[in-house]
Amino acid sequence: MKFQEFLERYIHVRPCPGCTSRVSWEHAEDAFCTECREKWDRAKTESCKNCFQAYSDCVCMPKRLEHAGALVLRKLLRYSSKRQKEPQNRILYVLKRKPNRRYSRFLASELLPLVREELKALEIESSEALLTYIPRGRKSNIKYGTDQSESVTRALSVLCEVPFANTLHRKWGGKEQKRLSARERQKNLRQLFSVEDPSLVKGKVVLLFDDVVTSGASMATCVSLLKKAGASAVLCFCVAQTE
Repeated sequence: MKFQEFLERYIHVRPCPGCTSRVSWEHAEDAFCTECREKWDRAKTESCKNCFQAYSDCVCMPKRLEHAGALVLRKLLRYSSKRQKEPQNRILYVLKRKPNRRYSRFLASELLPLVREELKALEIESSEALLTYIPRGRKSNIKYGTDQSESVTRALSVLCEVPFANTLHRKWGGKEQKRLSARERQKNLRQLFSVEDPSLVKGKVVLLFDDVVTSGASMATCVSLLKKAGASAVLCFCVAQTE
């Protein structure tokens, strides 16, 4: 046994984000321990309240995303603030606060079948597409030293062989969304985001990722900006959608 393998097997700690127990060497590429992985897989089979399909098959999306011109919103599961201790919520909570490439790779591998399914359905080649993400607020980025959406999108780019680009730019400032009316939120978001280099998206099918979609306001704003910058189509993906 090589020294590096010895370290990986017996010294390196791989905590499960769901229960913090140690993930065994045999499951080194998995984020969860066996028990939490089972809970994660069950969560993906929960039914959408609108279409009654499993969340991983559901294509329902907020009206504002439809109006913005998004072709689809694919997600893995439902997010609920009432189930903070469940593995599917814990992994997002942990990843927002501390970089972890294993967790990012796991989420990317879970999203990969959805991305491939949409590209195949639309007969889109990898060279015709571009992967990007909705950037995190700068204060949070500085505080925690990570942008969870960027890390997952980069990992997904490697797996699906679709080029990655930091297309969207998030400006400093902006008012707190929860304190604004619906109209004020839209205006605030339009002022907050911009497309860094329109030439990167012109004529491309953009795959836009965010970790959690709630009202869809931020994602709808970014879809509109990407379309105006020349994107031929925008497909949206997230780990979880709040009901």
